[in-house]
Amino acid sequence: MSSSRQASAPESAAVLHRPVCELLKCSLPLVLAGAGGAAGPELVAAVTQAGGFGFLDMAEASPARIREEVLAVRAHTDRHFGIELNPAGTEPALLGAQIAACIELRVPVAGLLGALSRATVRQLREAGVVVACQVSSVSAACEAQAAGAQILVVQGREACDAVRGTQPLAAILADVLVLASVPVLAAGGIAAGTDIAAALAAGAQGTVLGAAALQADEHENEGQGTAPLEKIASARSRLHQLASDAAASLRGRALRFPERVMLSSPVCYADDLDAAYQAARDR
Repeated sequence: MSSSRQASAPESAAVLHRPVCELLKCSLPLVLAGAGGAAGPELVAAVTQAGGFGFLDMAEASPARIREEVLAVRAHTDRHFGIELNPAGTEPALLGAQIAACIELRVPVAGLLGALSRATVRQLREAGVVVACQVSSVSAACEAQAAGAQILVVQGREACDAVRGTQPLAAILADVLVLASVPVLAAGGIAAGTDIAAALAAGAQGTVLGAAALQADEHENEGQGTAPLEKIASARSRLHQLASDAAASLRGRALRFPERVMLSSPVCYADDLDAAYQAARDR
């Protein structure tokens, strides 16, 4: 990393903390995506135990499977996590059963992919479930916000799984942030601490990581086995490293919307926004 000293987990959390952390009940605004099914219960638990937030991909799951996976996560952690569902691609009867299962199991957060209805959001929110919605266009962001989504997950075309948008993350993020009145998370191509720092500096309150981003470098795996506990420990270590790198990189950057960000410790910033973000800011 660029700094001479790796920041500790509490130090990183102090620098990276954003209001969305209060909504998700986490200390680091680093979210594990569930899309693709690569994030199993153990990995989701590892991320949440490390201070981040994890989603399980239950888009095609039966209520019984949702129960099984939720209980598996809770066997490893008592912290908050989420379930990803796909309202646009799920048969209505199954979607209704999935939502009922999430409510019955008191799942803290529902991540909705694709189109969503006000009725779906209202049902979840009335049950105390926080609703996050993935969007990849300004119009989708407006619709999701109007429907009652409490968090917008802005996905750029760099995302590997279920990509719906055509704009690069920097462009769509800048456009959505201008109109968003709820926390925004950045998704797509986030793989390093510098990526996290750039998104936060641009105004996002957090970033979404794929499971691959939490895999240790090959040289870090030398002499190690592939037992689940070792993989969990590796993912936890990797998340803390990303947070430390992001905190170091964030120093020296300007915040696009400083009035919307509540940092729990002072950080020195210099005007270091890239051209795309600055151009959007001046519009």
